[in-house]
Amino acid sequence: MTSWPHDLSKTAPATAERTGTILKAALTAHGVTFRVVKPWHSLPGASLVTTAPGQPGVWIDAHSHTNGPAVSGYDVPLVGLFGISAVITDDFNTRHVHCDFTEAPADITDPAAAADAMAADVAAHLHTYPSLTGAQWVAIASHPASRTEYREAVTVHGAWAHVSSPTGYTAGPSLDTDRVWDAYQRRMADLTAEPR
Repeated sequence: MTSWPHDLSKTAPATAERTGTILKAALTAHGVTFRVVKPWHSLPGASLVTTAPGQPGVWIDAHSHTNGPAVSGYDVPLVGLFGISAVITDDFNTRHVHCDFTEAPADITDPAAAADAMAADVAAHLHTYPSLTGAQWVAIASHPASRTEYREAVTVHGAWAHVSSPTGYTAGPSLDTDRVWDAYQRRMADLTAEPR
């Protein structure tokens, strides 16, 4: 059984006059790597999500209406295209990296240019996003028996916290050091609890 979210591979051909091929080409031209993801089985459309190492995904969708309810996803009809958005949720907040919506009922007249503008904004965001590459992590606390470790790294964006163990348990990295510390303490309490 397939679990969600999962990768999808089908995109309508360019001759189908849909946005998928245009959005993918624009992202590729700007050097942005991505995958197609359908986050919930019940949703009708899928999104493009960036795959830059060490960075949270940017979710990219186009929005269209065809004399009926609006549809969203990465591969929607070009007819009635009224918006392209790129959204990120990370330790700072949830925000638009790119937001291009026309006033209803106007449509986007140049989808390729709109896709290129979105891709340029996403590429710029990925270039400036705070990277933890090369961060100096300091062990604050550890549980030798389980080799679980709570570490912190101080960057220009603040203190990051991370918990990891060889068994695959992780929490963070996150700027919410209190939440990660609480996760570490709960893990230690579970590991040291006496069997009944």
